Amino acid sequence: MRSQSAVLLYPGCVFFEIALAVELLAESHDVRYFTPHGERHVASNGAFLVPHGSYGSLAAAAVVCVLVPGGNPDAIITGGLANECLVAAREHGAIMAGICAGNLVLASAGLLRGKRATHNYTVEYAPAEIVAVTAPLWEGMAFERADVVVDDGVITAQPWAYVEFAAAVAKKLGILSAAKVDRYIAYHRRTNESA
Repeated sequence: MRSQSAVLLYPGCVFFEIALAVELLAESHDVRYFTPHGERHVASNGAFLVPHGSYGSLAAAAVVCVLVPGGNPDAIITGGLANECLVAAREHGAIMAGICAGNLVLASAGLLRGKRATHNYTVEYAPAEIVAVTAPLWEGMAFERADVVVDDGVITAQPWAYVEFAAAVAKKLGILSAAKVDRYIAYHRRTNESA
């Protein structure tokens, strides 16, 4: 039986940031999509995605990994809309993998407390008012200035590190061996540079 992995979709998320990770996971996992209320999702590329359920059904699902894309997560951070399903998935042992603003979603659920992690809500990459507003969400997290940080069952990545993010998720799930990770990253970097 194939393992199940989940993608947490929300209005304003950027599907591109997790697309490569989804492709890797789909080789050996059933990838399921979840939206706040189980509604159809219009992806950032205009594609329509039919979800497998709502955040409530994600809370009850047996998934081994949850991918959280970046974008503008205000719609779900306000009121903690995704918190319960993310905490439930983590309590059941799921790997939590956020990229860009997906890290903010994980932080707002309290899943980065006591973890080493990265994010781009720093003065180099975000306006001062955004840095100030989001600062309380990072409390209890050990910030690392890195493209990707893996700490136990939590993976965080900068938005430009989508290849490394995909490789880190695949390595953590045993889809790619450590030896293949470097080749995978090098291949995708060469492909992007020649485009």
